[in-house]
Amino acid sequence: MLVEGMSLANLIDAMFSSPLTHREAIRAITDGLDDFVISPDLGRMWHLRYIYADEPGSLHVVDMEIATPSGTLVSKDVWLRLSS
Repeated sequence: MLVEGMSLANLIDAMFSSPLTHREAIRAITDGLDDFVISPDLGRMWHLRYIYADEPGSLHVVDMEIATPSGTLVSKDVWLRLSS
C-alpha cells in the first residue's frame, strides 16, 4: 500500500486506529514524512498544520493539512508513496 501510494488522510486513519496514542501516531507520521514522495509537488517551502479537536483548549490532533505559498492542501488531497 505504501509502495503504490495512499493519501495522507488514509495514513492518519490507519495510525489513529493502531494501539498508539494520538500523540505518538502524530509524531510517527510527522517524523516519517521525509521517507515519502509527496504528490502534488510541494516545492521547497511548506508547513505542516495540525487540526485539533473542537473542544476549547484541546491539544488532541484529529487531522493535518499542508500549507504552501500557493495554498493549503487538506490531508485527503496529499498523496504519499515510499521513496525507492
